[in-house]
Amino acid sequence: MSISDDIKEGLALFEDHYRARFGSVQSETEEMDAGRTYGYRLISDQLRRGNNPRIFHHGIKTNDVIVLTHGLSDSPYYVEAIGRRFFTEGANVVLPLLPAHGLKDPDKAMEDPELDSKWKATVDNAAETAGKLGARISLGGFSTGGALSLNKILRQPHLNQGGLFLFSSALDLGLVDEAARFGFIQSIVRRIDGKVTGIGRDPYKYPVLPKFAGIELSQIIRENWRLCEDRVISQPVFAAHSMHDKTVKIKGVLDFLQNHVEMGIAFIIAQQVSHSSLVLENDIELDDIPGSPDIDKPKANPRFQWMMDDAIRFFKENVVKN
Repeated sequence: MSISDDIKEGLALFEDHYRARFGSVQSETEEMDAGRTYGYRLISDQLRRGNNPRIFHHGIKTNDVIVLTHGLSDSPYYVEAIGRRFFTEGANVVLPLLPAHGLKDPDKAMEDPELDSKWKATVDNAAETAGKLGARISLGGFSTGGALSLNKILRQPHLNQGGLFLFSSALDLGLVDEAARFGFIQSIVRRIDGKVTGIGRDPYKYPVLPKFAGIELSQIIRENWRLCEDRVISQPVFAAHSMHDKTVKIKGVLDFLQNHVEMGIAFIIAQQVSHSSLVLENDIELDDIPGSPDIDKPKANPRFQWMMDDAIRFFKENVVKN
């Protein structure tokens, strides 16, 4: 197994962050292509199976690396298929796990008053890790992960010279339109009463969306719009969104692209694709959990390949060539 010193340093940075969070972690490495490419994940007894922070790397530092961050209440699995497409194009890929996510018992973690700061710290660690894995860093993510990726660029634009890739990104709360903000916060808070449980039929997502975490997300989004004021970011931006997204209205993304982006495109899906389905290449098979309420199987985005073909084309033309 041949892995460069840069990669080893990056993996050590990544592992140290999660060891500090969980107390102890174990790592697993999978040879993906005859010893030339690798899948790396961290394991803890506190995590649900399949909810691990992950890295895909080529054994050496590459020209490009991308950090892809998952959404509120889900896990890196939700952005894994997107990551694999960038990996196939030669980029190393970092898939962090946000604090209070992926846990068997998230109740207390989801009530942490410093949760938004801890989310930022995890994205910071992922970006620092990415700096060891690639020369040019791109950021992206799904929903909350998109908001945190934008937040990182707004806080430290000089560190991220690649692109920004947004998928169903939670930008809508920062709009001046009070009705839009109130509508999204309602979609967060109305779904939970009582204890936050980590075990549900979707193996990669919590069965409920915690109110407190939604409030923490709203703080990130409001900060983003405050930092955006009178600014235009230089990073090229690809933003994919469904017209039928009832959780995050598309208007926030379109306003951001129009008013705060030097060069970007919107990939808009007119078909009936839900908020969380946009990032799924395949349906998610539900676990049989006795006593758990029935839920709809999370369906794949029927336009996933089309969406990713456009995302990769944008990546090649506006990030790789520059």
